[in-house]
Order: sequence, then structure tokens, then C-alpha cells
Amino acid sequence: MENCCIETKCIECCKETNMLLSYQDIERIKKLGYDDAFFIKRHHGWLQLKNKNGRCVFHNGTKCTIYENRPEGCTLYPVVYNAITKSAILDAECPQQKCFSISKEKIKQLIALVSTLEQERMQRRKK
Repeated sequence: MENCCIETKCIECCKETNMLLSYQDIERIKKLGYDDAFFIKRHHGWLQLKNKNGRCVFHNGTKCTIYENRPEGCTLYPVVYNAITKSAILDAECPQQKCFSISKEKIKQLIALVSTLEQERMQRRKK
């Protein structure tokens, strides 16, 4: 399968998402015409995607409406950061995880994203 999520119509990762957003993600989405208030939820200093009707605000029940411009964390999923072991893992909650692997490139990208998200959060908390 080229993309088992699309082929199986799996949308589990879009349900009740806690996806963190970087400023770069936010700017990319805003350029599509969306207002911050529509898609950003603030939670303990983090900026996250909002949910509507139990799923990401950008998922219409069939597909992601901003797929080509989705947040970087969405593009990496199901590769996620385990804060306890400080390593990249495949999310155990992903029903399609067998279709994915963790490459060195994805690890580098994930570590850079986590660093960016943490730095941006610290900057917001200092204000």
C-alpha cells in the first residue's frame, strides 16, 4: 500500500487530536485564509489544533481539507516523540503503524520540531 491510511480510510489520528502547532504551521494555515480563532487552542502554553465534532477542525469526516498544508507533526505521524525515553517511536495508538517505519531523516525532523515547539512555548511563557 502506498498510503495505507488513505486506502483504508483510517482517520484515527484526526480524532480528538492534541496536535501541537509551530508558528510556521500557523502561518502556513493562515495563508490559506483561516483565522487563528478557528483552529488554534491554547493549552498550558502549547498551541494545538482545535477539535470540532470529535475530530480535527480541518477534517470534514472524509478527508483533511488542508492535507497539503497540514502541520508538520501531522506529516510525521505516526512517528512521535516519547518524552520519557527522549526518542522517536511509532504511536502505539495508530491502527496503521505497521505500514510505517522510523527513518533517520524522520528522527532528525522530529527532534528539530520538538525543539522548535519547546522554544516557542518558553518564549510565550516569558511574555
